[in-house]
Amino acid sequence: QAAPAPGLARLGCGPPPPRAHRPPAGAMDPTVKNQLIQRVQRYFLEFLENFRLKNEDGSYGDLYYLEQATKMIQEGKRTLYVKIEHLEQVDPAAISFEPPVLRHVIELKYMMVRDALNAAVPQLLGKLQGVEIEEEVRKAREDDEMKFAAAFYDLETFSGIRDLRTDRLGKLQAICGTVTRTTEVKPELLVGTFQCNECNREVSGVVQQFKVTQPAVCPTRNCGNRSNWTLMGESRTTRWGDWQKIRLQENENEVPNGAMPRSIDVIVRDENCDLCKPGDKVMITGSLIVVPDVPSMMNPSELKTTARRSLNTRSDAAYGGGEGVRGLKGTGNRDLTYRLSFFGTFVRENADWGSGSSGPSENIRSDEKLYLSPADKDKFRGISLHTGPGGKKDCFDVLARSVAPQIHGHLEVKKGILLMLIGALPKKTDEGIKLRGDINVLLLGDPATAKSAMLKWTSVFLPRGIFASGKTSTAAGLTASVVRDMDLDQEKVIQPGALMLADNGICCIDEFERMDAKDQTAIHEAMEQQTITLSKAGIQATLNARTSILASALPKNTYYEADLPLHKNCELTPPIMSRFDLMFVMQDIHDEPNDEAVADHILNLHSLGVTEATSRSDLTLNSVELQRYIRLARTFRPKVTPEAQQRLVRCYKKLREDRTYVRGACGVTVRQLESLIRLSEAIARVHLDDKVTEQYVTMAFELQLNTLKRAERENIDLEDDEAGAEEQAGAAGAAAGAGGGAG
Repeated sequence: QAAPAPGLARLGCGPPPPRAHRPPAGAMDPTVKNQLIQRVQRYFLEFLENFRLKNEDGSYGDLYYLEQATKMIQEGKRTLYVKIEHLEQVDPAAISFEPPVLRHVIELKYMMVRDALNAAVPQLLGKLQGVEIEEEVRKAREDDEMKFAAAFYDLETFSGIRDLRTDRLGKLQAICGTVTRTTEVKPELLVGTFQCNECNREVSGVVQQFKVTQPAVCPTRNCGNRSNWTLMGESRTTRWGDWQKIRLQENENEVPNGAMPRSIDVIVRDENCDLCKPGDKVMITGSLIVVPDVPSMMNPSELKTTARRSLNTRSDAAYGGGEGVRGLKGTGNRDLTYRLSFFGTFVRENADWGSGSSGPSENIRSDEKLYLSPADKDKFRGISLHTGPGGKKDCFDVLARSVAPQIHGHLEVKKGILLMLIGALPKKTDEGIKLRGDINVLLLGDPATAKSAMLKWTSVFLPRGIFASGKTSTAAGLTASVVRDMDLDQEKVIQPGALMLADNGICCIDEFERMDAKDQTAIHEAMEQQTITLSKAGIQATLNARTSILASALPKNTYYEADLPLHKNCELTPPIMSRFDLMFVMQDIHDEPNDEAVADHILNLHSLGVTEATSRSDLTLNSVELQRYIRLARTFRPKVTPEAQQRLVRCYKKLREDRTYVRGACGVTVRQLESLIRLSEAIARVHLDDKVTEQYVTMAFELQLNTLKRAERENIDLEDDEAGAEEQAGAAGAAAGAGGGAG
């Protein structure tokens, strides 16, 4: 027989009733249940009124939740956010219950006491002082009494989507995963007002239960109507809310070997709608619920023939004689299947999405305000002003060494990846034409020069980093496709591809040369205009794909041949090549001192692990510090000075004149000038500078030129002495900056 849980008894819900009056096994006695709900509401309200944060010296601060409620009303919000730990940190002298017991009951019986917890929020608002606040509270309670909610967050543990079973129904828990699809926001009936079609009597206050619920019987004497109702949608007592369905897929690190990733539907309401979009890694707090799969919602081919026949015949006796198809109540004892869904009450970005490191990571593309400690500020300012042995600023080199620290050498490539992470300023002309600020990088290199390792490191460095492989990617998989959604009554929906999921992030494409030519052309538009236009299956849409592309490719004959120009070494079309801002040639050069350094580095990695092998100096930043530095750098909006402008023009003219510099079959285009501007802005951001100076333009020009000239510097055609002197100087700079080897 069912007895109350230990925690419930300690809340004072009394002994179980005598055996003769007990409900069936597993159910809770109604009086005990009502007592429990009332006490939870009273104690929760008491906790909200009396909780103060404890200061470091042991004293208590201001009333935390009363302040939050005041701010909530002023901002027009309807959700009060409660940190679950606070339930046990409340001052025991100020309350009349045991804090651990309240937390235990809320976690164990969340769906049962949810309405009581939500009802405590408007009661708390009634305790606020002040004339203006009281007036705002009165208005809010009149309009949105049903929409007030208490949301819990920061639970100690989270469940995997694979572990959600029926024994967890109704308990408060957190799940995390990647959002793969969201529906549009739809209206939901919360409390219905129905009119009897036979005697016109209105019945109000019919609460809905995740499905359409009509009144059981008309209250008028001698009417007896049970099925013939009309919903009064405009009535004052009918309450509507917003809801949205999110498809959540488990993270890669939770999928067991040889298994497919599982998904679950998450239902969110009101203020939690539209908080996330496909591609986001989120953590959702809420409860597991069971929703029915109603036959009338199913595809006709999935129904049994009997059910299909009765659905098509509108005059079936089971539906009350020519009444048409009803909701659940009318389906009788047909086979109803149920499925698990998750009811989400709190949605936020998951901070632990990083590369499996212990601490939380920073999202470098986040729009939120950045808060830095004074120690961090001083350290970052010191790095941006750091000077090397020759008296020159070498902040760029210091930061580039922190990119992919497990890979030895390749400093130029790391500089390119750093500039891509920081990015330049996106601009918009007066006519509304957008100029991209994202930098695209191509790595063209011999086998075993750590190309894929660079791509893997970049894809886990930021939350919207997507890793794709060229041979297994199609045009639809990279851009977007149109599919029919079973859940939405065969409605056509757009399924986002890799470039859309990496919006405001980076898409890393490995083995780029293996992609079919028709699939490569699909990303032309995404690389320059940063949009994807779909015209198929009756859908005409333009979608955003503001993403940087980091691609790696093998040369045509496996190894790069220095005596051939660049476009003869790779099988890429001129339009694609002109869209890359930086193209790095990574050669596997046989060089004894360098080979020894690489071998030492790799052996150190295997014997000591990454942290010990790479911690060479105090200036090398770890992953989180580098993310914070990049976030700080992205807050700067550098402007081009007149001197830098003249320098840019000179560099562009020099590029166009230089006949030996054949960049693909298309030569040098205006896109290279735009690339120079973008690289100069990104380098100014690296140095935390508000102005793009001549020095930064020169660094950008050298980086763009040297990446290609290094491979071709043995066979530069010295047409005249001046050009030869300039090009030898450029080649010497490239040789000085070139590192080699892989880890």
